[in-house]
Amino acid sequence: MLQHSRQSLTSRQQRQLWQQRRRMHRTRRAMRKQLVQQTQHRAPSNRLRSPSSPQPKRSSGISRKSAKRNSSVPKAPIRSARPRKRSSSWGWFVYLTRLAIVGSGVAAIAGTVLTVLDPKPNSSVSRSPAVSSALAPAPLNAETPNNSEQSVQPKTFDTQPDGPQSLFYRWSQEPRMQRLVREGQELTTIKRQIQAWSAAQSELKPAMFFLNPSTGEYLDINGAKSISAASTIKIPVLLAFFEDVDAGIIDLDEPLVMRPDLVASEAGSMQYEPVGTTFSALDTAEYMIAISDNTATNMLIDRLGGAKKLNQRFKSWGLKHTTIRNPLPDLEGTNTISPQDMAALMLKLKDEDLLSSISREQALDILRQTVTNTLLPQGIDKDADIAHKTGDIGSVVGDIGLIDMPNGQHYVAAILVQRPHNDPRAQELIRKISKLTYKTFRKQVAPATRSDN
Repeated sequence: MLQHSRQSLTSRQQRQLWQQRRRMHRTRRAMRKQLVQQTQHRAPSNRLRSPSSPQPKRSSGISRKSAKRNSSVPKAPIRSARPRKRSSSWGWFVYLTRLAIVGSGVAAIAGTVLTVLDPKPNSSVSRSPAVSSALAPAPLNAETPNNSEQSVQPKTFDTQPDGPQSLFYRWSQEPRMQRLVREGQELTTIKRQIQAWSAAQSELKPAMFFLNPSTGEYLDINGAKSISAASTIKIPVLLAFFEDVDAGIIDLDEPLVMRPDLVASEAGSMQYEPVGTTFSALDTAEYMIAISDNTATNMLIDRLGGAKKLNQRFKSWGLKHTTIRNPLPDLEGTNTISPQDMAALMLKLKDEDLLSSISREQALDILRQTVTNTLLPQGIDKDADIAHKTGDIGSVVGDIGLIDMPNGQHYVAAILVQRPHNDPRAQELIRKISKLTYKTFRKQVAPATRSDN
C-alpha cells in the first residue's frame, strides 16, 4: 500500500511538474516575445528580412533535449517583418528629379503654345539701332522696305538715315510735324489756286506753311525757304523766355534795366522812356509782342544770354533756319526764319511739352494781345480765336499764328511775302490766302482713327 501511494504521488507530482513546466515555457515565450518587440522598437536591426521573403516556421514549444543538442549551433538573429525605411537623402534626390522632369515638360508645352499663338518675334524689346538693323531680315527684292515712304516725304525734312526700319521707331523719333506731313495729305486744289494768284503778281514771292494736325491736311509753298523774319523773330524769343521761367532762371517780377545799348528805334514806346528805367520781365515780354516793341526785344535777348546762346537753343528745338544775327529793328532783314520753322514752333507751343501748362497759357494769352490784326485775323470768323505775331519791314511782310476754330479743331499758319518796298499788295494776298485756308480747314472733319498727339 505504501508502494502504491508513492507511485500515485509520483504520478500526481509528475503531472503537476509538467503543468508547471508548461506554464514556465509559456511565460518564457511571452517574455521572449515581449523582449524582441522592445528590442525592435528601440534599435531596429540592420539585417531585417524583406516582407516578401518567406518566414521560417516556429515550433509551438521548445524541447530541452533539442536545445541541448543544438546548443553548439549559433542562433540566427531574430528578424522582423517590419518594412525597411529608405534613406532620407535618397528620397529628396528622387523628389527633386521628378520635379525637374515635370518642370521641363511644362516649359516645353508652354513654349510650343506661345509659338503657335504668336509666331512673330516680340518687337517691343528695346534694342540699339545697330543691333536692330543687324537683326532685321534681308529684303527679298532690291528695293528697301520704306522706299515708297521716302518717295512721298518732303525733301525739306530730315529723315532717319541709319535707324531701324521699324514704323514705331520712325514715329517716335521724327518730329511731330514731319510725321503729320508724311501721314497727311496736301491741299493741292487750293495750292494751285494760290500759285495762280502769285503768278498774276510775279513781283510778290510768297512762302507759307499751313497745317491742321487734326486731319493731317497741309499747304506747303516754299515752306522751307529761309526768309527775313522782321518782327516774327520775337515768337521764338518769347518761348525761350518762358522756358527759362519754367526752369527758375528768370522770375516774372524780375526788374530789367533799359540800358542805352539796348534802346531801339521804329516800333515800340519803351524807347521814349529815360535810360535806366526798369521794367518787370513779364511787362517786357508783353511789350515785345503786343506792340512789337524792339527795345523790349533787345532787353529780353540780352537777359536770355545773347543771340549766340539763343541760336543754339533754336537748333535744339529743331528749327533749321531761325537765326538772330543783329539786334532789332534789323531793317536789312538779316535775322531769318522759315514758314516750316514757325509752324513747327507754334505746334510745339500748342500741343507739346515745350512749356509748362501755366507758361503755355501765359504765352498764348500774350500772343492774343497783338495789336496789329490786319493780316491773318481778317480771313477768319469772329467766333474763331487767334494767337499770332506779325512782322513788317520794307522788303517783307508776314504773320505767324495759331487759329482755334469753332468746330474744335485748330491749325497753324505761317506766311511771309517778299515784295517790292512796302508794296500793299502783299498784305492783300495774305488776307486772301488766310480766308481760303480757313474755309477749307473749317469744313474738314477729323478722322476717328487719327490722334492729335
